[in-house]
Amino acid sequence: MNPTDTIPAPTLRTHQSLQQALHRLWTDHANWTREYVVAAIAGSPDAGAAAGRLLRNQEDIGNAIVPLYGEAAGAGLTDLLKQHILIAVDLVAAAMAGDHEAFGEADGKWDRNAVDIAEFLGNANPNWDKRDVHDLIAQHLELTRGEVVARLTKDWTKDIAAFDDIMTELLTLSDALAAGIVKQFSDRFDDPASDDPAWGLRRAMDRLWSDHVFWTRNYIVAGLAGSDDAGPAAERLLRNQEDIGNAIVPFYGEQAGAGLTAHLKQHILIAAEMVGLAHNKQFGEPFEELEARWSQNAAHIAGYLNALNPHWPLADVQDLLGQHLFLTLNEVQARFEEDWEADVRYFDDIMTEILTMSGALSAGLVQHFPDRFAGPSAGGRVPVPAAVTGSRLPEPPSSVRWAPERRSGAGGRFPDPAPVDSAPEEAPTPAYRAPERSTRPQKESGGRMTWRSTFRNAVFSNRAEAKR
Repeated sequence: MNPTDTIPAPTLRTHQSLQQALHRLWTDHANWTREYVVAAIAGSPDAGAAAGRLLRNQEDIGNAIVPLYGEAAGAGLTDLLKQHILIAVDLVAAAMAGDHEAFGEADGKWDRNAVDIAEFLGNANPNWDKRDVHDLIAQHLELTRGEVVARLTKDWTKDIAAFDDIMTELLTLSDALAAGIVKQFSDRFDDPASDDPAWGLRRAMDRLWSDHVFWTRNYIVAGLAGSDDAGPAAERLLRNQEDIGNAIVPFYGEQAGAGLTAHLKQHILIAAEMVGLAHNKQFGEPFEELEARWSQNAAHIAGYLNALNPHWPLADVQDLLGQHLFLTLNEVQARFEEDWEADVRYFDDIMTEILTMSGALSAGLVQHFPDRFAGPSAGGRVPVPAAVTGSRLPEPPSSVRWAPERRSGAGGRFPDPAPVDSAPEEAPTPAYRAPERSTRPQKESGGRMTWRSTFRNAVFSNRAEAKR
């Protein structure tokens, strides 16, 4: 079952569970909007698949309100959101063609559609102030325009910053929608006093790990295509590993954070080399060696985390990391073979799996430090240190009142970033048995390349060793 199909109202008993469900829907909206923008501007053959997945996301969002507002309301919201996407498709096409008249016409339609969506939502729920909702949607449009301009001008720094802002803004919109639903249907939700005091931690961890898989995909897409934004994507991905390492500093100290960052950066740098070989169709001994190193690195990460926190069970962390490696290799294979349907499916699975891991890591922190999560604060949440959030996850404002100001994008290409040092800082590594050598990619009939990771073999051998 697709995890984003609906929000089953009877099972979402807390404000946080509703927020989490809406976060996934709007995270998908941001991700697949960007996937379409990237593919369309690059003229990539996966643009159609990205657009199809994006339109399905609008159905998911519409279906999400059906348990609360009925099928007619769900269909109405879906229709407005699909118009939002189809107008954006026209907007990107006009921008690429340099057709100012068509761009202006589509831009005007986009703005009017945003007003229509705000009106629709405001009429459905009086707690969704029409002006605030419109402000949030208008901000989304303006940020997306900036993202399109940045990619057209190959200003990768602005492109990355625009997407980070888009994700933050859509999560703010998501929270505002969740808050309005809880107010309107208070009888369907538990008393706010029962809210999870660790929700702030879970929310921040979800953002960090969502960024991890999203920027991993951005690098894979750019790296396999030989696009010149591969370097900036890799740089942003490496920064995400620093964010994740910094997230554990308030709990385990700076040395532990630096150690985790070093292991995670190795994970990324090895993967980057594998993507480079795949781009050049080199699947022999070098690829095999890298896959073995990747599996070994994942085993070290699992051991490192377990050594820090006994509530991060070694076998469970191994399984989660093993799934991540397996799904990512399949994503690379699907893109290499231009199997766009499989490519979309694997990324959806990767996002679901990484959020599962994020939830497990958050739960382990709460178990290890119960005194820090003993009860809700005055605002209903235990404050989370900025190091955990990466300073990119603000609380939703009570009133936005944001008026967009049209800006034209600066022309010219931004200088490529300096090369990233491939030798991570030395970190303490727990004693841990390395996985066996990886199996060489095998060629099936028709010349297709497949990979088989031996990470799960390492999982089972280390489990048996741990039991002795």
